[in-house]
Amino acid sequence: MSMRNERGIVGDWLVKVVLGIAIFGVIGYDAGSILVNYFTLDSGARDVAIAVSTTIGTGQARHFTDNEIYLMAQEEVGSEDAGVEGARVLREGTSVDDTGVVYVRLRRVADTLIVSRIGAIEKWARATADGQAGTS
Repeated sequence: MSMRNERGIVGDWLVKVVLGIAIFGVIGYDAGSILVNYFTLDSGARDVAIAVSTTIGTGQARHFTDNEIYLMAQEEVGSEDAGVEGARVLREGTSVDDTGVVYVRLRRVADTLIVSRIGAIEKWARATADGQAGTS
């Protein structure tokens, strides 16, 4: 009779341990995914701005409109070499100024298990990053 009670205690303990590990695993995955999204998007925005500034060349910035810069940034983000898969270029914040500095703003949503499915916290998975590079 005492053997049966001990098996129940061990079984309950094992279920609690497995559930605890699963919960911490999901939280860890979501947190890691969000952090990686923020840091890689930040460096990716900078890389896209550098690529666009290289494309327009030295001293030629005033000949390009903000819309042309936006389209060039979209093309760069669409290439596999950019390293910003899943990101999109935002029109507001993507431009070139008179001194030849190119500004690029990107947004991407992290691939999460729980955060993106809860309306109150889904904004945590959305990252926005700004990059800039000079043409001269």
